[in-house]
Amino acid sequence: MSPPRRAIGFLAGIGRLALAAWMMGAAAGAVMCGEPVSGRLDPDPRAQAAIEETVSAIVRNDEAAADRFAALQRLGERDRTALLLQMALYLEGAEGTDRGMAGAIVLRRIGFTPKETIEAVGPSLEDAAPALRRVLAGMLATVDRRDGGEADFRVYDAWLAGRGGRPPAAFVAYLYDVSPDEAVLLMQRVYGRAAPPPPGSMRSRDELKSIVTSRDVSRPLKEEERARAAAALATLSADPAWWVRRYAATVLRDDAALGTSAILERLKEDPDLLVRDGLTHPPGARGD
Repeated sequence: MSPPRRAIGFLAGIGRLALAAWMMGAAAGAVMCGEPVSGRLDPDPRAQAAIEETVSAIVRNDEAAADRFAALQRLGERDRTALLLQMALYLEGAEGTDRGMAGAIVLRRIGFTPKETIEAVGPSLEDAAPALRRVLAGMLATVDRRDGGEADFRVYDAWLAGRGGRPPAAFVAYLYDVSPDEAVLLMQRVYGRAAPPPPGSMRSRDELKSIVTSRDVSRPLKEEERARAAAALATLSADPAWWVRRYAATVLRDDAALGTSAILERLKEDPDLLVRDGLTHPPGARGD
């Protein structure tokens, strides 16, 4: 039986279903793993009911889908940030492929802007449990990898520069887990504007990136490669900028063979928590 025309009209024109597929997978993974729900973010009964009614109408191919969606939009007119976060909470607990996919379609159709997404999600990562953090990270991915390609963190410059102070730790973890190279450039633009990075650190970062990208993981490192990598990491781990040392910690965490025990101990004892945090994988940081 074919779906009613109004349901077809509601779904027509929705592009980039990769977002829906991703959100569905993240939500389903959270439920299947039995992970705890979020910390500070609390479900709003009215918003959750409106989302559920809209999603159910889509899943059933109900002709009421368009009306349900319009009602949900009206509910969010006064506070779109709150609606976005309620959508994240709904996706965190969505059960089944159909509901996860339909929820992601609703999210896409609402059309949150990159600015709205960043301002809502960036601070919310901090207190989110792993399941919700995966969903929030997926929302950020639609902003910094809009065409599913390489990460472009320039979209975060204005938000970080405008908020003042140090960046949220969970947001830093997301950035460095997705792309350490983009993350360190972002931090340099925002927090290092008064002083250019030392030439030695720039050369060491380029050297390390070359070794990592060209490395054949099917064989052990050659002694010459190991020596070059260790020298680069030693320079980066001693850089005065925390974001450069965080870069070194992230690279060493992902491939301990590149460094030495002395470099690892230096990073473990770094005075900045944002650096030390780079040695561990925060659960759900990337969202994949």
